[in-house]
Amino acid sequence: MMKVDNDTKQFIKLRLENNVPEVENLTPIELREMRASMAAVPSEHQVQINHINEITIKSESRELKLRIYSNKNDDDNQPLIIFFHGGGFVMGDLDSHDLLCRHLTKKSECKLIAVDYSLAPEYKFPCSLEDSINAVNYIFENNKQIKFDKKKVVVCGDSAGGNLALIVAILSKEKKLPKIIGQILFYPWIDFTMSRPSMSINLDGLIVKKSTLDYFADHYLNKNDEITNWKISPLLYSDFYGMPITYIYGAGLDPLVDEGYALMKRLKSFENEVYYKVYEGQMHAFVSNIVSLPTSIDCINEASKAIKKIIQIN
Repeated sequence: MMKVDNDTKQFIKLRLENNVPEVENLTPIELREMRASMAAVPSEHQVQINHINEITIKSESRELKLRIYSNKNDDDNQPLIIFFHGGGFVMGDLDSHDLLCRHLTKKSECKLIAVDYSLAPEYKFPCSLEDSINAVNYIFENNKQIKFDKKKVVVCGDSAGGNLALIVAILSKEKKLPKIIGQILFYPWIDFTMSRPSMSINLDGLIVKKSTLDYFADHYLNKNDEITNWKISPLLYSDFYGMPITYIYGAGLDPLVDEGYALMKRLKSFENEVYYKVYEGQMHAFVSNIVSLPTSIDCINEASKAIKKIIQIN
C-alpha cells in the first residue's frame, strides 16, 4: 500500500471532484491554458524579490526569454542558478514556475535565471535542448552585464527541466559548455524507455501517470528519434565520471521515482558525489504546486541548503 500524505489526498480529492481532465485528453494549447489558469498566487503565498527583469535572446531562428531574479544589489557578483522548468516539454513557462524560482532565489541567496525554452509539438526535439545550450552560452558570454560569479554556477530543473539540466551538466563535464559546479534535480524525466517498475503507479487523480508521459513523448519526439539517444534519455549516457555534485529529489507517488534512484546509483558507480531523497506520499510536480502541497517548501528548503553547500565547497 503506497503512502499518500493528507495534503496530497485533499489535492487528489479536489481534482476528482472538479473533474479535472486527464492531460492526454487535452490538446497542447488547452493544456497550456489550463496550466496558466493555475499560475495566480494568493497574497499570503507571494514572495517578494528585489530585482526581476526579462531579456530576450536569439536561439537558432527562435526568440528565447530569460527571467533574471536577484534579491541582492544587482551589481554584486552572486552565485547563479540556471533553472529549467518542467512540463513534459509541452507546457510550462516563466510564469508557471515563478513562485518556485522566487523561493529558490530567496532561500539559496543566489541570483537565478529561468530559461523559457521552446515547447513541443510546435518545436520538437532537439529544439528545447538547443535553446537550453544557447541560453547557457549566452549567460556565460554576458557575465559582465548579468553580473554573477562564473565559478559558482549550478543548474536546476524539475521533470523535463531536470532532463535538460542533466544534459547541460554532462556537456559541461565534456567541456562543451562552461563549468557547472552542481545540479539540483527534482523528479527528473531522464529515461524515455519508461521501462522501470514505478511506471505502474496509477492512482486516480495523479497529475502524471505513464499515459501522461506517453502523451508528452509523442508530442516531443520526431518519428525517427531513437529513445536511447542520451540527449533524449540522459540516464543512458555512457560515461558519468567527473560529474558535478548532484542532489536528486523524488516523489513516492511518481512514475518517475525509479529514474531518480537509478541516476543516483549510476552516478555513484562512477565515483561522483550524489545525494538522493524521496518525499514519500508526494506526487510528481509537488515542488511547483506550492500553494496546494506545502511539503514543497520542505523540499525547496532542502534544495536551497544543498545549493549553499555546493557553493561553499567550490
